[in-house]
Amino acid sequence: MSFLKRYLIIFLIIVITTLLLPVQVLLHVFQSRFSKIIPMIYHRIILRLLSIKIVVKGSLGEDGSLIVSNHASWIDILIISSVIKTSFVSKSEVSRWPLISWLAKLQRTIFINRNNHKELAKTASKIQDRISNKQNVVLFPEGTSSDGNRVLPFKSSIFILCELSDDSKLNIQPISIAYTKYNGLSMNRIERMLIAWYGDMDLLSHLYNIIRSGSFEVEVTFHNRIDISEKKSRKDIASECEAIVRDGFLQSLNRGV
Repeated sequence: MSFLKRYLIIFLIIVITTLLLPVQVLLHVFQSRFSKIIPMIYHRIILRLLSIKIVVKGSLGEDGSLIVSNHASWIDILIISSVIKTSFVSKSEVSRWPLISWLAKLQRTIFINRNNHKELAKTASKIQDRISNKQNVVLFPEGTSSDGNRVLPFKSSIFILCELSDDSKLNIQPISIAYTKYNGLSMNRIERMLIAWYGDMDLLSHLYNIIRSGSFEVEVTFHNRIDISEKKSRKDIASECEAIVRDGFLQSLNRGV
């Protein structure tokens, strides 16, 4: 990709963000239902500019679901949000990041401190309220992002929601995200790390590297909902979700070969 085209894409991202941001602020303040649509439109545009194509397998069961996903990059948020109307659960540190925290709050992100058990219960209650009101919430139980080549062990702490809930029909739907192709060809382990964002990577540098790298294809698979009618423990649910997501992730990688 030429130097000029890279900076044109960056310019367009800045312009689109500048135009849509005040609109979303107003919609958020007045609690308009359109505040849930703007993020979908915005993220679809950004993904198009970044040359990231999404292939969706399956579909969301119904609104009012706790969506459990693996996590490799900040791009995952754009991908999921471009497919369904949702908010996210994010680590508390994100609430202090310049600009990113503001964007997250405009999408009604729920911030979580996994090291504080009292706060976990409050967070679980917030998630339950959203779900009860037929709103979707996305959870990344790995607790951090991976290098894109594997699914990390799921932490069970946030699944306390399932133990606190009196509703055995709580909708928990696992999804798996796998980056499968790079510039039209099957992606190898090294190439997959181009789009993964983990460790102490700088966000702006990572964005620029994605722009100059070329095109990517990602497969998102919506799996069957988890049955919790028998009141499974949070550890059982975390383990079951992890197995389903990891299996779906590996199947996506195999399809991409």
